[in-house]
Amino acid sequence: MSSHHLAKRARKGQIEKVVSHLCGVQAQVLSYAALAIWARVEGITMQDVQDALWKHRSLVKTWCMRGTLHLLAASDLPIYVAARKTTLVVKRDWLTPEIDVEERKRIVHAILEALDGHILTRELLAEEVVKRLGMSASVRKHMLSGWGNLLNPAAEQGYLCFGPSEGSKVTFVRPDQWVGRWDEPSGRKAWKTLLRRFFSTYGPATHHDIGHWWGFRPERARMLMDYIADELAEVEFEGQKRWVRREDVERIVDVERVRSVKLLPSWDCYVMFYHPRELLVSQNYRARVFRKLEGNAPVLLVDGVAGGVWEQRRKSGRTELTVHPFSNLSSGQKQLVRDEANSLGEFMGTNVEVTILS
Repeated sequence: MSSHHLAKRARKGQIEKVVSHLCGVQAQVLSYAALAIWARVEGITMQDVQDALWKHRSLVKTWCMRGTLHLLAASDLPIYVAARKTTLVVKRDWLTPEIDVEERKRIVHAILEALDGHILTRELLAEEVVKRLGMSASVRKHMLSGWGNLLNPAAEQGYLCFGPSEGSKVTFVRPDQWVGRWDEPSGRKAWKTLLRRFFSTYGPATHHDIGHWWGFRPERARMLMDYIADELAEVEFEGQKRWVRREDVERIVDVERVRSVKLLPSWDCYVMFYHPRELLVSQNYRARVFRKLEGNAPVLLVDGVAGGVWEQRRKSGRTELTVHPFSNLSSGQKQLVRDEANSLGEFMGTNVEVTILS
């Protein structure tokens, strides 16, 4: 929990540092990503997360691991781009009878040129690319896809990331110009940096865990682990062979048991990448946490494991928060839930009414 900043919140000015330590925060739903940061950083509001993205530019929003949207520390973006370039895969849904692999390359490069010095909405970017390449309207249709069939590959090359929204419309910018610095390492150096960080945050871990995080086959992850093999120590964890960084062994052995209560949102990385999962939540409650279509539910984390789920609803200018514990909470734990709910209200700028069900 300490490596996830869940034992103790980081200081307010450390949003970028926390996101970097977590190896990115999934942001398919930006409000969930913001809540994941709130759970780990002291005294922040939603505006602080927005400012980190659009004012200070210390965070960036882009497609990354598993082809999904993430918030990354801006200073880390060149590292992730360098690593992604070593694992490029052309997905079938990125291609059509009109857009083959070579045509896709032309489109991706045109996106880079179109964004030079500009902040463009999805619609304007599509129109500019179609005009530059003299392509059909069907290409514009694919670029307007909410799934980013043609925008994701541009992000993969480091040619595109999200800019500040214009009303309800998203915009895109060139990362090198938006961030203001771009020092892209070699693929090998990038992977060494990311693997060190992954094992420090998610270890003890295996190549299966890396594959799950990045979105590729475990066999490929095993090969990449060779980059830092001399820095890893094999340990036995719950009867399984796993690995940690040698420099982290003493810290892990000496770690003190943490007593805490946290409200984690859907898609939180602590829950998503907790392995073995039976240590996080018993089989009796697993389906309530890991839902098939909706992703993992918001989790009530009690002393580092799933102690229940929770939900929130906006109603008449306030937020109603309902907690569904898997077992009876002590009076002290209930108070910690209320404290977290009050902190959540301050983050969102609303009054929160808490109901803890029996």
